[in-house]
Amino acid sequence: MAKPRQDINALSDSQLSDYIHALDILRARSADNPDDPKGLDFQVALHNDGFVGPCEHGNDKFMPWHRAHLHYFEKLLQGADPPRTENVTVPYWDWIHTQAVGKFPPAFDTQGLSSASRSQADTPLPPNTLAIVTRVTDQKQFAGYPEDDPTGDYGDLEFGPHNDMHSEYIKGKMGNPATAAEDPIYFSFHCFIDLMWDEWQRRNGSPAVTTPDADLRGFLDHPKHKNADFQNTLDLDYEYDLNDQLDAAFAVEVPDVEPDELLVVQPLQRAFADLRSELRETERLQFRLAAPPPERTRMLLRIQALAVPMAGNYTIRGYLHPDDEPFDRDDEGFAEKYSVGYVAMWRAHAQPNGAHGHGHRGHNGDEHPVAHHPTTATIRFNATPVLAASDVAPADHVLTLLYIPASPDDDTPPPAELVEEVDLEDVVMEVYG
Repeated sequence: MAKPRQDINALSDSQLSDYIHALDILRARSADNPDDPKGLDFQVALHNDGFVGPCEHGNDKFMPWHRAHLHYFEKLLQGADPPRTENVTVPYWDWIHTQAVGKFPPAFDTQGLSSASRSQADTPLPPNTLAIVTRVTDQKQFAGYPEDDPTGDYGDLEFGPHNDMHSEYIKGKMGNPATAAEDPIYFSFHCFIDLMWDEWQRRNGSPAVTTPDADLRGFLDHPKHKNADFQNTLDLDYEYDLNDQLDAAFAVEVPDVEPDELLVVQPLQRAFADLRSELRETERLQFRLAAPPPERTRMLLRIQALAVPMAGNYTIRGYLHPDDEPFDRDDEGFAEKYSVGYVAMWRAHAQPNGAHGHGHRGHNGDEHPVAHHPTTATIRFNATPVLAASDVAPADHVLTLLYIPASPDDDTPPPAELVEEVDLEDVVMEVYG
């Protein structure tokens, strides 16, 4: 019978104690031998470390890789000290709903789950997480594109809410992919990502993963190590026990999407001379739309090859507004009326040039670490709702991209050199009909 993964706020005192007890046993193993694959340090390194893993980002292995990581980690917890730990599962943190008190669930202040590095600033949660889970029906758009797919890379859930939570809401160790799993909140955070994937699969008929035979690095010595092996949670001996808020949130119907086809791709005209000079001076970039074909039914604005940063994290917020209406970043009404989306750019995983923190040689026999992220991202904003509500012709609109650098913690300003890493190839209109 599948074991339930529960909301961390719903755990009894004994269940929370058993979870922390299992974690402490894994910690003790690492204290005795940092290279013990059954120890916590090694499990953390599977995500963080360029030799041992690292995790997958920016492709269709993102969801299966993290599901595999949680699965094997959970099995170690269950085997840590049976019978006490045999029913331990990773609790999820429902981070689309605010806490009754405080920023994080109170369990994360418990010894064994706490971290002083987390931001305590009053930061809003990503606004579109539920909409992505319940309204996006295209698998690649939701969960990520196969590697080398010319049409995209990151899925909507990753480059929006996932990255925003890492870089803007939690910060600290979670703000850097090279240290993210050192914060125990990582496991419950990604457990909720996995829950949302499970819900999306249920709502959309559980389509087969797009590259079923793709190997998941870091797990090649396990019987299950391919994308297809992590298609179904029940096959992995767990299921999610949804809280009442999630039951209600997921009760909406799956949208009936009419098929359409790409009619034309049209470039937008840059309204600036030099990208970085413009960002340093105004913190924004503006592009003028062209006139689309009249038979259009849908229009997306595609940012081609937006550079993934190394020095830190930043967010790009997009606004589509008439060119005679000045951009006003401080006007909430303006933002509500003209916003077309955002993307949180989580920094790439810096690769070491030699031996690294944990001293591992390489879980897959590799002598050199593997790239952690793609170097660029393909971003799409949906212009259709804003244009449908406007009485101004599309060609008389401007796309404004607002650059918002992120601070690494509550006390440190954003790195000044971050703006030098912002780059993009082009911005175009994808017109469908």
